Amino acid sequence: MELIEEAGRQGAFDARPDVIFVTSMVSGGDLRALLPVGLRNCPLVIYMHENQAVYPFRSTTSMQKSRDHQFALTNLTSLAAADLVIWNSHWNQESFCEGIEELLDKSPDGKLRQVRGWVSEKSIVCWPPVEPPNGVLHNTQEADNTGRGRMATGITRIVWPHRWEHDKGPNTLLRLARYLRHRSPGRYRWTLLGEQYRKIPRSLDRFLDEFTGDIDHAGWVESREEYWSHLKRCDWVLSTARHEFFGIAVVEAMLAGCLPWLPNRLSYPEITPAVAHGLSPEGSIVDRAEVQQCLLKHLEPCVPRLAVGNLDNHLETIAGR
Repeated sequence: MELIEEAGRQGAFDARPDVIFVTSMVSGGDLRALLPVGLRNCPLVIYMHENQAVYPFRSTTSMQKSRDHQFALTNLTSLAAADLVIWNSHWNQESFCEGIEELLDKSPDGKLRQVRGWVSEKSIVCWPPVEPPNGVLHNTQEADNTGRGRMATGITRIVWPHRWEHDKGPNTLLRLARYLRHRSPGRYRWTLLGEQYRKIPRSLDRFLDEFTGDIDHAGWVESREEYWSHLKRCDWVLSTARHEFFGIAVVEAMLAGCLPWLPNRLSYPEITPAVAHGLSPEGSIVDRAEVQQCLLKHLEPCVPRLAVGNLDNHLETIAGR
């Protein structure tokens, strides 16, 4: 109600809008009901940048059994109220359909079926715009364009660009870092970016203690230029996420020249070309320049000019119905 009241005070309803465009943080069903009567049939577009049907738990405890599913059901009613649903990845859409079907199956009296079908009929996928860095892709020097020089004998720098929370897999980060140090002591250096909160996962505290001599940077970076400079100094971007619907931070790192060290799940197989699947610093030597070029080509839909133009085209289409 506050959103509608504030929109009215700012004159948003003085003229009939062509389209009402909101994110998945807004309840689409409530929004339609609260709009002025003459605007309730305006085309409603929901941008699903996340969904609440598959958000992971910290642990499998009794809390999981008593979970409040209202947020997931609110997502469902929002999609039902929308004329068009835009997802930021195919994984986001698929995981929601799987999660909501599992939830609905738990209802002994539930009669709602074929959710996947009607969701798909009103859905499209548009990757979000991601601003590329200025200047060179990768500003560290290689012995040759295959990366054999530093990869074989020198320092390898890895960036972990996630917010410091449980769903980004800090336990796996600590385990992998210990494994790499055991295999090649002194070879790997770490950059940890992302937002921090008052209480950080215990595994990240342990990481900071155990690897203090191997860390180039750890913590939030305010300056965009400084953020890009950290990415450009790194060789690999590592994700240990349990929860990722697109992965803007990972895409930014790849645009800065980092090779992807990513799990074969979530949105990652979708946002990387086949040549970049299954790579790791401990794996076979790859032609770095070739992989970088394939990544840039694959990520072209994220170029702001193209991504925003794609969204505009879909909005214009739904407005003209």
